[in-house]
Amino acid sequence: QKGKVATLALGYQGWTPALIQMGALDMGLSEEELPDIARRWRAANPRICALWNSLEAAALAAMETGQAQATHGLLFALEGDLAYGQRFLTVRLPSGRKLHYPKPFLAENDKGRLALHYYRPGKGKEKWEPVSTYGGKLTENVVQAIARDCLAETLRRVDAAGLQVVFHVHDEV
Repeated sequence: QKGKVATLALGYQGWTPALIQMGALDMGLSEEELPDIARRWRAANPRICALWNSLEAAALAAMETGQAQATHGLLFALEGDLAYGQRFLTVRLPSGRKLHYPKPFLAENDKGRLALHYYRPGKGKEKWEPVSTYGGKLTENVVQAIARDCLAETLRRVDAAGLQVVFHVHDEV
């Protein structure tokens, strides 16, 4: 159980607050133990950490240069809609579908590092507010979007086989 909590909390670049939010303290772990758990998880999962870093680097490079950046089968690009005057950082997924980050810009984040920022609907949904993001969050967005594309393709195949979908949740039909 503790391993699952660590993977869920740390898999997208989380740190001790993520472990706490996922219930680490309720499982009998102390706050003092959490940084070591996070460090050990990262040491045991260097390829996941490298993925966070490469997605963040590709997003920043696309923003800085205006040139599309490819990594891990994904394509980060700046795109605009001239008719509406909108600009997006997009991520083209293996399916061809795109994720859109509206009105992207680069600025320092709360840790003093250059970061991608974009606009999202605010709490009342009538106003949009800027939010910063990072490699782990980009990774989470991409992984969830690819999982959705896999599920959609599976649902099409199940239907084509003449089977009825009774229920589906997350990645299971």
